[in-house]
Amino acid sequence: MKVFNVLVLAVILLCSFSDEDKEVRLQRKDCELLRDMLLRKEGRLDIHVPQDSVSAAFDNLYASLDVELPFIELYRQFGKAVATIQCGHTRLWPSGRVFGEWNSERMSLPCDYLLVGKKLFVSDLVKEDKKKVNFGKRKSQQKNLPKNSEILSIDGQTVPEMMHRIGEFISSDENGVDFKYANATNLFEFFRNVAYRDRKDSIQVVYSAKRDTTSVYLHTGYPPINSIKKRLDKLEIQSKKDLKNIGKYSVIKSKYAYFRFVSFYSCHGTKYEKFLEKSFKDISKKEIKKLIVDVRGNPGGQLQASFMKYIVGTDKLLGKYEYNKRFKRFTNRYLKKNNPFYRNYKKSSRNIRRYKRKHPAYDYELYTGYVDSDLIFEGDIIVITDEGSFSASSLLACHLKSMAKAKIVGQPAGGSFYCGNTGGLEMVLPYTKFSVMINPFTFWSHLPVESNTQSIKQPDLLLDPINPKMGKKDDWYVTKAIQGFFLDK
Repeated sequence: MKVFNVLVLAVILLCSFSDEDKEVRLQRKDCELLRDMLLRKEGRLDIHVPQDSVSAAFDNLYASLDVELPFIELYRQFGKAVATIQCGHTRLWPSGRVFGEWNSERMSLPCDYLLVGKKLFVSDLVKEDKKKVNFGKRKSQQKNLPKNSEILSIDGQTVPEMMHRIGEFISSDENGVDFKYANATNLFEFFRNVAYRDRKDSIQVVYSAKRDTTSVYLHTGYPPINSIKKRLDKLEIQSKKDLKNIGKYSVIKSKYAYFRFVSFYSCHGTKYEKFLEKSFKDISKKEIKKLIVDVRGNPGGQLQASFMKYIVGTDKLLGKYEYNKRFKRFTNRYLKKNNPFYRNYKKSSRNIRRYKRKHPAYDYELYTGYVDSDLIFEGDIIVITDEGSFSASSLLACHLKSMAKAKIVGQPAGGSFYCGNTGGLEMVLPYTKFSVMINPFTFWSHLPVESNTQSIKQPDLLLDPINPKMGKKDDWYVTKAIQGFFLDK
């Protein structure tokens, strides 16, 4: 009987070890698959850092996966490795298992809040969350922060201090902090919980409301999942609308031409070219000499050679767009294929192969096209940027500043003024289900890369984030820009 019990115990132990070994193997397989896909598909792994640094980061990731880890910890470790590439397009998104663990931990603040620029403001809880977030607390213990109050610190940490920790696993061009803010905007409490793993029953929050500063201790509990989901759903609907937007043009007070671009995704083709031509004909006809280009929150899309020809003229060098990791069969497993980015990857790879066969000397340089010289704008320019100005929109800001002496207003752009990888291929890792954006193409501006990549983006007029209650935000920025640079001319 004793021998039988010993055998049963041995079998149980072997099975438990086998299960643990299986989880470790699956974790490490995801790591190897991700590293292999980046080597095969990422345009330039050394775009901002030496490739040895990226290799070392993935070696460290693999070594850290020697025991079974919770999915939140896996997200932290994978995120740090991906962020080492320092390319904002190449980023990691958590799986449902990560959000599930966050919810089950019940260590979140009982309120909903989000970043506005670089400040935190409290927003409304939906009805479904009002009781849930205070789970198990008596009414006398339930405390919530006033709507639209500004959170100054959480658990003794200011917003910049928290972002320093959160930024370790959020990707951005050249490791700049501005785009990290943009990525954390609507999920700050989630990222805070991922970054800070101390388990506490209550947390000190210092906030400002009606010009008074107050310190309170809030009991931790379930995160406001429904409130966050409602906000993200609205954001997704708006983002889909923005993708179809080719820009808006208006004239302010008969003196200032104003372009507002919320996305450059659809800013190409016949319809867009007609929009630009009509707008600049109007500017020329009305002899307007002051131009404002607003790209706040613009995540990018098409590089704006079309717009720049009306600023600098025909046949001007804007940079390069390299098709350096083209489509190859049998190398695309784990990539999502039913989306426009994957289809564009196949199509553009095929087109560039044909073009290179006919023009072997083609070196991917990007020039402005033909434009009527009478439509070239020769006045003063302001470009408005913020943390969400990324990719094609940050590159447009770069071109306007460096080639047309434009003044920058607002906050530093989140994207690079020099170079980056792009392409938007989505890979889903089979075990963790993390979604990773892989980018097979590389773009360069006309500028040589400087050692301090952030200095060029600093605004000539820095505007602090606006209060979330303020209406007519576009008008507020435009008015400040005009007051700052145009009224004295």
